[in-house]
Amino acid sequence: MGAHRFNWLRFDDPRIADFRYFAMEARWFDSVTVYRIASGGRIASNRLVPDDVNLHNVNDMILPLPDVGDPRAPVFVRVDNYAKFRDAPKMRLLESADAPAGFVDDLVFAALLMGLVLAPCILAAMLAFALRQTFVAWYAVVCAGMALTIAMTSGLAASWFSGNLVVFLVFERLGYVLIMFASCQFARDFIERDALSPAMRKALRWSGIFILVAGGLNAGIIQSPALFGFAQLVVVTALIAAFTQALRRGSRWVRYQLVGWSFAMVLVTDIALKGVGLGGFLETNFLIVFYAMVWEIVVVAIGVTDRALMLRSDRDRARQLAAEMENLAERDPLTGLLNRRGIANQYDSLMRRGFTTFALIDLDHFKSINDRFGHQIGDHALIATASALAPDEDTLAVRLGGEEFMLVLRGADATLRAERRRRAITARIADTVPQVDRPVTASMGVVEAPGEDAAGLPFEVLYLRADTLLYRAKNEGRNRYFRELLVFGEPPADDHQAFAA
Repeated sequence: MGAHRFNWLRFDDPRIADFRYFAMEARWFDSVTVYRIASGGRIASNRLVPDDVNLHNVNDMILPLPDVGDPRAPVFVRVDNYAKFRDAPKMRLLESADAPAGFVDDLVFAALLMGLVLAPCILAAMLAFALRQTFVAWYAVVCAGMALTIAMTSGLAASWFSGNLVVFLVFERLGYVLIMFASCQFARDFIERDALSPAMRKALRWSGIFILVAGGLNAGIIQSPALFGFAQLVVVTALIAAFTQALRRGSRWVRYQLVGWSFAMVLVTDIALKGVGLGGFLETNFLIVFYAMVWEIVVVAIGVTDRALMLRSDRDRARQLAAEMENLAERDPLTGLLNRRGIANQYDSLMRRGFTTFALIDLDHFKSINDRFGHQIGDHALIATASALAPDEDTLAVRLGGEEFMLVLRGADATLRAERRRRAITARIADTVPQVDRPVTASMGVVEAPGEDAAGLPFEVLYLRADTLLYRAKNEGRNRYFRELLVFGEPPADDHQAFAA
C-alpha cells in the first residue's frame, strides 16, 4: 500500500467462504468500500464513512461483507484517503464480529500497564504540590499522556464505553501530543539550569508548543501526516541537541533521560519519518510502544525521585541554615545569651507562658574596668556575668548591650531568684577573672506585671519601668535593687528595696 489518495486490497483466501466481516484498525479516513464479485459478474458492495463508526469493545472498524450469492467470491476493499501517520492500518477478514480470542488477556495486560503509568502520575502530582517544582508537574503530565494513549490504543477505552470514531481518534492523538509537549517542558525544567543555555531552553519550549499546535490541528481540523511528522522531527532534534549540550556541561540529571527515553525516541523518529513520507526503518506495533513507555516511566521515575530527594535535602539544609542564622541574629556573640532582638521577638509568647517578671541589671562602674584592665578583661567579666545569671526553664537571660543585662522570669519567687543571681555576679567575676582586683557589683530594677492585663503591655513599656528603677538604684548608691509591682487601676508604688550584703 502506498501513500495514494485511495488504496485497493484484494482478499482471495482459500477459507474466504468462512469470513463474514472486514475489519480495519481505527484510523482517519474518508470512506471504506467493500466489494464482492461473483463468478457470474454480479457485484455487491457495502460502504462505511467515519460518522457511521462507533467503536465498541475493540479498536477496529467492522463492516459486514456484501452478499453476492457466492461465498467463495473474492473480496475487494477500497480505502479512500486514510491518514498515514505511522505504519499502514491493519486490515483483515473476520469470521465473527465478536472480540477475538485472547482479547480479554490483552485488556488485562493493558490495564496493568495503565496502572503502572498512573501510579507515578498520581505520586508526581502530589510531589509537585509538596515541592513546588515544575519539573515534577511536567513528569505527571507525561505520565497522564501515556495513560491516555494506552487507554485509547489498547482497546481499554472502547471496552469501557462506545464512542464515535472521530472522538476516539481525537483523544488518541491528544494523548500522544501531550506526551511530546510535556516531555519538552520536563527536559527544560529537569536538567540543571547551568547545563542548558537560554537559547536551548527556548528551543525546547517552542518545539513543545509547535508539536502541541500541530497535533491539535491534526486531531480534528487538518489531517496532515507530513506536518505532524515534521513537528515530531523538530521535537526529537531539540531534545537530542539539549541532551548533547547538557552532557558536555556535566549534567547529572540528563543521564536519566537519555537512558529512559532512548527507545521512545527511536520509535518517535521512525513514526515521524513515515509521516513525512520517508518510509521509516521499523515495523512497529503498539506492544513495542507500550514497552518503551514503561521503560521510560521506570527509569525517569528513578531520576525524578533522586532529584526530589536531593531537593528535599537541600531545602532541609537551607531551612536549618536559616534557623541557625536566625538564632545567631537573636544571640549575643560574646555571651551566647539572647539579645534585644531575640527577647523582643519572643516577648508575646513569653508573656502568655507566664514570664511576667523583668529584672534589668547593670554592672556598676564597668567603664573603669575597661579603662584600667582593657577590653579583653572587660569581655571576660561580661562572660562571667552571663554565667552567673544562669538561665533555666523558668528564667531567660538577655544581654541588651554593653554591660546591661535582663532576666525574664516566671514563678512566685521570681524576684528572689533574680536577686540571688545579681549577688552571684560579684563572686563569679572574682573567681573567673582574677585580673580584676576589686569587687564588681551590679544594680537592678525589677518590674512584676502579673495578671491578664499585663499581656497587652508592649515590651518597651516594661523595659522603661525597669530602667527607671535601675537608675534609681544607681542613684541610691548602687549594689542594690528596686522592685515594682504593677497593679492595673492603681498608681505604681515602691514595694520593696534591698541592698547588697
